[in-house]
Amino acid sequence: MVMSVVRTSGRRVGLAAAVMALAVTAAGCSSSGSKTSTPQGLTGHQAKAFADKQISALDASAATVLRPKPGSYLAGKKTVTVLGSTTPANGDENPYAILPVTRTIGSERAGDVLVDNFNNRSNFQGTGTTIVDMHPKGSVSVFANLAGAKRSCPGGVGLTTAMVQLKTGWIIVGSLPSTDGVTTTAGRGCLLVVSPKGKLVKTISAPYLNGPWDATVKDDGDTATLFVDNTLVGLKHSPTATAHGGNVVRLTLKQTASSPPTVTAHTVIASGYGEAGDPTVFVKGPTGLLLGSNGTLYVADNVGNRVQKVPNALTRTTSAGVGTTLTSGGQLSDPLGMTFAPGGDLLVANARNGKIVEVTPSGEQVGEDYAIENTGQDPAGSGDLFDLAIDPYRHGVLFVKDDENTLALLH
Repeated sequence: MVMSVVRTSGRRVGLAAAVMALAVTAAGCSSSGSKTSTPQGLTGHQAKAFADKQISALDASAATVLRPKPGSYLAGKKTVTVLGSTTPANGDENPYAILPVTRTIGSERAGDVLVDNFNNRSNFQGTGTTIVDMHPKGSVSVFANLAGAKRSCPGGVGLTTAMVQLKTGWIIVGSLPSTDGVTTTAGRGCLLVVSPKGKLVKTISAPYLNGPWDATVKDDGDTATLFVDNTLVGLKHSPTATAHGGNVVRLTLKQTASSPPTVTAHTVIASGYGEAGDPTVFVKGPTGLLLGSNGTLYVADNVGNRVQKVPNALTRTTSAGVGTTLTSGGQLSDPLGMTFAPGGDLLVANARNGKIVEVTPSGEQVGEDYAIENTGQDPAGSGDLFDLAIDPYRHGVLFVKDDENTLALLH
């Protein structure tokens, strides 16, 4: 089912029946950079908490309005179209990674969008095994079910935001598994290699992989450079444990169209990021990864509420620590997934309030969009937004709605 919602006059107006009969409500934007007496998206007890100064400084800042500046990528985008459900027949939930397919190989068709699931039908985190294929005309099929890797991947299978497609057609997807949905039973996880026809062909597990959470790749054909961040390094198996061992590892790969990728070298290029077990979101740590054309790697530091820069990511031989800060605070609120907008700005997904934040390469926050304004959460939209991508036709921003288990397009 496809549903479009247009934002006008400070509210959203539904144009079609909502997916799964869910009502969609929203709050509008005020003038650029202005603050309202009650921040956007805060209602009921949340608004009272703000008035009573009980809301956190982070939530108060991120709940203010930053209207997209003229010329920014988010400027003028007022419509959200729900493209379809991401839940396959086996009931997997909690969509995480979004991978627009750019080349037709095997069952992978250019223009399709692959989405993986982190939870099973019982909503246990770290147990989802499916990658669904969202087709341009609205139909959905299962591209891969990777339950068969439960024995080869340390701890089982729970598919994460670490998903890339190589030019040779191979798909690499991360797994951070749990047996019952909590961090006390989390396994080290692995990277799973999937053929262009959706078949599991290889499991990559090694000491340098410990909670692979997100990934990005520079693909040169027969060789590729894959960056993966880890969120369990030094983190005790407790739902409330904390550590500062989160890192980014650079993997050098070799592969052909007939031979799956093999790791030929690995280097930790960044380290020391905060990690935290969380009974609600499973684990927090370094998440979104983007590689700039100048070799700078951008890291969404979730616990630090900032986006970090790691210089010379393709060539450095030692860790840069946590790198330097591109932007922090402001509209950011637990940043997770990231993507580049056409033109080079970064688009960052807020885990804590459902906003998409646009950041220039110089670090200026130039706009935000309340992509998911679920006022039933505290704060509004909390836990509903995870990954982002530019759609294959460059019409707008794809994002997952974890509260509805759907894929949507902001355009």
